[in-house]
Amino acid sequence: MRLFTINKNGKMIPYKKYDFKELYQEFDLEVLLEDNPEYFFEDSKILIIGRQVTTNLNTSIDLLGIDNMGNTVVIELKRDKTPRETIAQILEYASFVEKLYYSQLNVIFHDYSGEESSLEEYNQQYFKSDENEKISYNKSIKLIIVAQEISKEIRQAALF
Repeated sequence: MRLFTINKNGKMIPYKKYDFKELYQEFDLEVLLEDNPEYFFEDSKILIIGRQVTTNLNTSIDLLGIDNMGNTVVIELKRDKTPRETIAQILEYASFVEKLYYSQLNVIFHDYSGEESSLEEYNQQYFKSDENEKISYNKSIKLIIVAQEISKEIRQAALF
């Protein structure tokens, strides 16, 4: 089956597949995901609370988020195929995030967003939750790898 797209002049032209890595940098993928998390996470909404979050090992988490239950979400982005090191990298980030208290998550959120409200208040607004409903932050961590191609080694390790 042939695929078509519409050019700037309104004409249908054959669709040309391209590699994301040829036209964009990882920064561009961060912006795309940061601005449109609902397109990447079908079953759950994620509130992005940090970008390029520095860890205790002086490495950087691409994106850090919170789901509606207060669980942290570590997002690692690769604009090409995932190398084997990706699993070690995201586990390293998870070991850092696991030790964060609410107060530290709140600082990350404030540094990133510039919001005056607390993470808890903003979270209630963002997820439209009942203000009487108390959220326990960082009880669980979700790890997400976004890439143009997930290698079979990464897929197998992630499924384990």
